[in-house]
Amino acid sequence: MVSLPEEIFQETYGRVKKLIVTKRLVPGQLITEHRLSHTLNIKDDTIPVVLLQLRQESLLVGSLDNGLTVRELSEQEIAEMFDCRMAIETMTVKLFTQNASQSKIDDLRNLLVPFEKGPQNAYVFYKIDRYFHEFIARNCGNRTLYELFKSAKILPFMDLVGLNRPLKTIMQEHLDIVSAMHQRDEEKAVRSIAVHLENSKRSHL
Repeated sequence: MVSLPEEIFQETYGRVKKLIVTKRLVPGQLITEHRLSHTLNIKDDTIPVVLLQLRQESLLVGSLDNGLTVRELSEQEIAEMFDCRMAIETMTVKLFTQNASQSKIDDLRNLLVPFEKGPQNAYVFYKIDRYFHEFIARNCGNRTLYELFKSAKILPFMDLVGLNRPLKTIMQEHLDIVSAMHQRDEEKAVRSIAVHLENSKRSHL
């Protein structure tokens, strides 16, 4: 496989991933290099490299030779992953509330400021939502727990299910979590993330 400049890879990777997240490539849909190259008007070697990366991230299944498809999740898989998220993220939120510097909490709050009047672009807000959860895990102060967060493939799962509720509602739940963190109220922060994840789970089942 050819080696690509990072910026070229990232651009194509971002474009293909957006097709998956926005459901323009639907779960179970066959994806071929030729069809994708035509859709994106790309005529170089980036497509196969990107497809292999997305397969490694569990967003795609299959092979380049026989065709890849966007991974389909059963209701049981969705329910089980939300249960795993509940176990992991209630702890990351608790530890973040205990351990994060005030500047980190401010960073999390500032991430949401542009959306306070209501998110307008669903894809942009999806990326913020994804970053919000990863930021908490990465800065919770427990490296082993962060590695568990990554190995559980929570982020690819978020990519596949997307956001299935009014963005304003999700935004308010994020603000509730950050408010509790700002007050260093770990019990309230844990309750807030639990409500957030339970509401998200119900919206997909």
